[in-house]
Amino acid sequence: MKKLVIIISLLLTLSLSGCYKRESNSIIVPTGAPALAQIYLQTGEAFHVDIINGPDALVAAFGSESHDFIFAPTNLGARLYNSDIDYILIAAITFGNLFLATVTEEDFTLEYLNGKDIICFGMNATSDIILRYILEENNINVTIAYVDSVDMANASLIADNSKIILSAEPALSVLKTRVDGIKTIDIQAEYQNLTGEESYPQSGVFAKKTLEKDRIDFFLNELSDSIRKVNEEINETASLAVTFNYGFSLEVLTQAIPNSNIRFKTALDVKNDLETYFNIILEVNPNLIGNKLPDDEFYYVP
Repeated sequence: MKKLVIIISLLLTLSLSGCYKRESNSIIVPTGAPALAQIYLQTGEAFHVDIINGPDALVAAFGSESHDFIFAPTNLGARLYNSDIDYILIAAITFGNLFLATVTEEDFTLEYLNGKDIICFGMNATSDIILRYILEENNINVTIAYVDSVDMANASLIADNSKIILSAEPALSVLKTRVDGIKTIDIQAEYQNLTGEESYPQSGVFAKKTLEKDRIDFFLNELSDSIRKVNEEINETASLAVTFNYGFSLEVLTQAIPNSNIRFKTALDVKNDLETYFNIILEVNPNLIGNKLPDDEFYYVP
């Protein structure tokens, strides 16, 4: 009897898996670390993946409900949730990939920054908020000049390697192929020193509220496995990214992946970390999360 139950259970599992493999679940994901997180989903037939640049397409996807699963900054998802969109957080997948960078003979520490100029990308975005939080909490006084993109920040350092910039992976690994002797400050490590939290959940995955629980759970299992492979099989992951035309060389990707902090945490597991991060945003620019913490319904319960 016990053997029969096991066989029936196995058949049901295979049947469910086969169903989802025949059904192409739609995903939209921005370039960079979020795209890398789901790269092994692209190798199968269960998912249709659209990789995009910039936040506008993500906002449009939330509004039109064009995709079953949306990879997006956690603060963007929270802001739109507070505006009554029909998506909830199901997992966090990247935990910060920001680094200050320069070329100097001196020790490159937070104290070194005092009185200096810093070039930062993304005014009022996560990059700006986390940087300002760390500087203010450590009583470091700087002058910040803003540019529109991480590539523009990198270009500043290429033109003058004495500049201090905020960069991010994988763009930082590209920069290191252009400029010798770069020193960095790990923003995530400084954040952990201040908050005691592992890091800030920068990007997450959101699912339509109307999706069946089994379908979401199937997706989460596949995504968790993809992220495990990304971190354990770096060379294979980098080769896949080149094959899928992610826009970075094999050399850059193999350097960038370990520093991209791509990890998997379910929505409930990441809730405390996320609320710490959101409370920082509420102090700096509450509009970025819709002026309040999202309620408990924001977090998917498996």
